[in-house]
Amino acid sequence: MKGKIKIIGGIIIGILLISAILFQSTKPIGAELLEMKPQAIASTFVEEGKVVPSDKYPVYSLLSGQIIRLEVEDGQQVRENDLLAMVDSTELELQLKQIQAELASLKGEEADRHKKPLESSIKSQELLVEKAQLDLKTIENNFRRIENLYNEGAVTAKEFEDAQNMLETAKLNLRQQEETLALLYESSEPTSGSQQFYEGRADALRLQMELIKYHIEKSRITAPANGVVANLTVTTGDVVNPGIKMMDIFTGEEYLIEAFIPVESAASVTEGMKVKLVQDRKGEDITFEGIVEKVAPTAVEMISALGLEEQRVKVTVKPEFPKNFRMFPGSILDVEFTIDKREDVLAVPKTALFPYEKGEALWKVEYGKAKIQPVETGFENDSHVVITKGLAPGDLIILNPQLDGLKEGKKIAI
Repeated sequence: MKGKIKIIGGIIIGILLISAILFQSTKPIGAELLEMKPQAIASTFVEEGKVVPSDKYPVYSLLSGQIIRLEVEDGQQVRENDLLAMVDSTELELQLKQIQAELASLKGEEADRHKKPLESSIKSQELLVEKAQLDLKTIENNFRRIENLYNEGAVTAKEFEDAQNMLETAKLNLRQQEETLALLYESSEPTSGSQQFYEGRADALRLQMELIKYHIEKSRITAPANGVVANLTVTTGDVVNPGIKMMDIFTGEEYLIEAFIPVESAASVTEGMKVKLVQDRKGEDITFEGIVEKVAPTAVEMISALGLEEQRVKVTVKPEFPKNFRMFPGSILDVEFTIDKREDVLAVPKTALFPYEKGEALWKVEYGKAKIQPVETGFENDSHVVITKGLAPGDLIILNPQLDGLKEGKKIAI
């Protein structure tokens, strides 16, 4: 009797186990599903942008020398013609005194006009010609740098005109010195053309004095307009050279966004293109639009956060700020560029796909059961891909192809 009871108990337990196994095998599994609907998919990239005033004046030194006074700091309000900095002019002032002494000496020499020109006078004049040639060469090099900056819009018209004036003055000075030297060589008799000779030398010395005075005047660097000092790159004691920007003067209340994008992306960015601007304020993203106003024609070399050299192109964006939105020059935000976009397409996350036979497939739910659905893909971005064949609007797909227990014919809880 006891044996029969054990047999019956074993049968009951077996039936229960089989029932449990059958129940588990037929029980629907839960899965995260996505219903296919036509949507837009875009290829984008994000770069850091900086807020800058639409009007600004870069400030340069037209001379080489050490800064002995710096009167401003970043964020300081200045008015037009306010002193910003002073470059050491000691050497120029000594040169001016030397020329003044030469002019006084010339007057004494003129009193003895019956004597032949001394060899020392010719040698002195030859040195003046050499100096005028060196001055002209230096000023020509500086002018070319200023001209390049002017063509790029980095130097004001006044600074460009000042550089032109310096160049013309240097050319005239060289001609005067050469003419004076020629007169010395041609003077065989002390009284032959002596008046013209002395007048020429005096004029040449006076012209040199004017050039040196002009340089001394330019050692005082003043504000080109009313505004705010920004991007200050120098301190007292630094040595500056022509063409190296010292600071900017921000003017006006309108702002632009400047971003530097990789060269390989620049061809896809055009003037008039809309961009998305995002700024983080106290953990909240403020989003608004902007329009690409200008794409620089040339690339510049920059250093990445990893210390690598990169070629980048400057893009200027005109923002459409929200109402009552206050922006601060120099603040940072994200600029999202959309370089390609497809409308009304079926797209899935790339993670939903898996290799299948010679192509790709995903899990589709059909009549409540899982089914492998081969698909063909097309346009894609970093996270999604367009399905060009194999799916239709309304289809349900399983987002996780690695789901435990997932196989063809498996019931899916919907």
